[in-house]
Amino acid sequence: MPLKLTILGSGAAVPNLARGVTAHYLNFNERRILVDCGEGTQLQLRKFKIKFQRLQYIFISHLHGDHYLGIFGLISSMNLLGRTQKLLIFAPQGLEEIVRFQFKTTGVYLGYELEFITLKGESKELVFEDNV
Repeated sequence: MPLKLTILGSGAAVPNLARGVTAHYLNFNERRILVDCGEGTQLQLRKFKIKFQRLQYIFISHLHGDHYLGIFGLISSMNLLGRTQKLLIFAPQGLEEIVRFQFKTTGVYLGYELEFITLKGESKELVFEDNV
């Protein structure tokens, strides 16, 4: 099973030229996963030559801005680039409402499905399981 982890950003509350905010890309057995999506994540994905249209899952750890404020731009760019594949987003309660409000307010209509899986935040909660 191939496994590749790319640290797109860590340890910064705001993006700067030396370091991105929290975001990690994991390719595990061709499952393409983004963990957190701070501001500037799109640029980091491009810098590391990661095709973000191939992302299947996004996991947001918690609702601090440096962990999720890049998600609006990323979702919008995927749409502008013609994405049709469904995107699953695992996140704490509240993110779905924030994202849907943002798109409603700006008049953005996606050409692909977003599916939100709301996390309960329990310490022993099973978040994701795959049969591969």
